[in-house]
Amino acid sequence: MPKDHSALLGVTRGLLWLMLALVAAAFLFVIGSVAALVAMWPEIAVEAKNSQVFLDADAMRPQLFALLGILAAVLAIAVYILRKLQALVGTASADPFVPANAARLRHIGWALVAVQLLALPLGSIARSIAVSTSQFADMGGINLQGILAILLAFVLAAVFERGAAMRDELEGTV
Repeated sequence: MPKDHSALLGVTRGLLWLMLALVAAAFLFVIGSVAALVAMWPEIAVEAKNSQVFLDADAMRPQLFALLGILAAVLAIAVYILRKLQALVGTASADPFVPANAARLRHIGWALVAVQLLALPLGSIARSIAVSTSQFADMGGINLQGILAILLAFVLAAVFERGAAMRDELEGTV
């Protein structure tokens, strides 16, 4: 007899909503940063020169807009992934082994691939405008956790697809 995991699923649902709220807050921060770059560029350039983190503070404005655009795209993908996870968790208490969940996991895997691909220009731009010893220059780039998450999503998609097929096969024999 399967265990009742309703409490764990409830906590998971709550955490997914919290994560969506945090992503929304981060997106608002990105929008605010774009507005600040437009409205307050001279002051920002002076602060950037004084920080000794950036190589050429006067010429980095387009790269900062590009960084913020990439961050906005990553946040949009995060919303997509979280919504897919919410749908997946929504079926967990009833029948998780349905073809739709396999497709959701596959979509999550491809979304994670997109995040890893966006991390490449993000890192390249950050390294082009910041001194190599700064934390700013270390952002972006492909990481092992991201690759493992991609593999996990695709493997789980295959498992869910096989589970759905086995369930359909079993129902057909009864």
